[in-house]
Amino acid sequence: MMHSLYARLALALTLALGLVGLIYAIFMVTTVHKNTQYTEQTLNRDLAKVLVAERNLVQENELNKQALKAMFMAYMNVNPSIEIYLLDLNGKILSYSADSGKVHRTHVSLKPIRTFLKGDAMFPLLGDDPRAENREKVFSVTPIPMVKNPSGYLYVILRGEQYDQVEQLARDKALLHLGAWVVGVALLIGLLVGLLVFYPITRRLRKLSKQVDMFRQSEFKSLPDFEFIKGSDELSQLERNVALMAKQTVQQFQKISEQDGKRRDLFASLSHDLRTPLAALHGYLETLQIKTDDLDKTKRDEYTLRAIQFSNRLKDLVDELFEMAKLDTLDAAPCIEAFSLPELVQDILQQFEANAEQLGITLSMQGDTDFAFVQGDIALIQRVFENLIGNALRHVQQGDNISIVLQADGKHVSISVVDTGCGIANDALGKIFEPLYQVNNAHRGGEHAGLGLAIVKRIIELHHSSIEVSSVEGEGTRFTFKLIIL
Repeated sequence: MMHSLYARLALALTLALGLVGLIYAIFMVTTVHKNTQYTEQTLNRDLAKVLVAERNLVQENELNKQALKAMFMAYMNVNPSIEIYLLDLNGKILSYSADSGKVHRTHVSLKPIRTFLKGDAMFPLLGDDPRAENREKVFSVTPIPMVKNPSGYLYVILRGEQYDQVEQLARDKALLHLGAWVVGVALLIGLLVGLLVFYPITRRLRKLSKQVDMFRQSEFKSLPDFEFIKGSDELSQLERNVALMAKQTVQQFQKISEQDGKRRDLFASLSHDLRTPLAALHGYLETLQIKTDDLDKTKRDEYTLRAIQFSNRLKDLVDELFEMAKLDTLDAAPCIEAFSLPELVQDILQQFEANAEQLGITLSMQGDTDFAFVQGDIALIQRVFENLIGNALRHVQQGDNISIVLQADGKHVSISVVDTGCGIANDALGKIFEPLYQVNNAHRGGEHAGLGLAIVKRIIELHHSSIEVSSVEGEGTRFTFKLIIL
């Protein structure tokens, strides 16, 4: 039971209320004690003077020791709540109204006595208690035999030892009852209020914990039944965050499952695409080895050329596969830098110029070319252009055009690779970015690997952008993406 949050909160509240009650009781006792001292000293401020006057302790400017002794005896029996001491001018105790052996001091401090006699003392003012080495009490004092020429002081402790014993007993009894009632009632009310406040909080936490546990038992695949969460307190924020986290977790699991399915399909396709050129390459090399004496030079050259073609196709497929795998890893973050996009496009066009001339294709750059640098990974963007132009060259005929169109628009530049080739059918547009899919070739079997456009899409995604394609059969195709202008 004590492992629950509700029980621990209840225990903490109980201890806190108990401590508050104890502090309150101590404060109350201290305050009452101070107030009592103040009252006692204020009411009996002139008690020492009255005793001197009423008991005729001074006769002809001399201290009447017989009268002093009689007063000591009388007040020991009649009023034991006060204690009377005769002091010399140095604070030495000369005589007192107490039993022998109960006085433990020989001197008292004169500092509080002098403060008292100035008449502006702040009460309660405490002086040394002769009956204890380290105790102070309220007092009344007067010089004797006269104020102008004193030979000593009549020092009266207003709350003597017997008074303290009686008062302590009464105070302890009253404090016990009062403290018990105050602490008990405050603790009970505080507990009831605290438990009523804590219950709905812990109930929401228990419900949330149960939902998270059910989510865990479903192996994070089944979304818990989170209700619409209202409120703006911390618990509501926590519930919303947990609900959002659970939703994102389920989406991530679904995405991982989809990617895993696509990866299995990719491996299944790759097993065929790798096996076909590999088997052909092996066949031609084996033929060259076995029939080397029966083949003339023309046949040997033909078989060697075909073996090299299949070897190149196999190499291209493996290279693109490794490139695709690298782009899918967590450390594939692009190296962002500033570069001149028109200069890069011009270099790409020069790279494909010879091949385009052989095919009778026109390459050109159009649009805006005077904007500032763009932001991106220059090597990856170069790879995008190479794949898009290489893809376009495979779908154009003699006399067609391939253009790279740049159009600045505020903070971005729109980049389009446009060709006037055969175009793409509408039912194929949604599939062209899938790995190994090849337009006009059902699925695979052409001379290229079929990963080029998938690599392009992944590179553009790493630049926090997207690539769009539009096409009209018989008229051509346009690929468009954006980069940030610096």
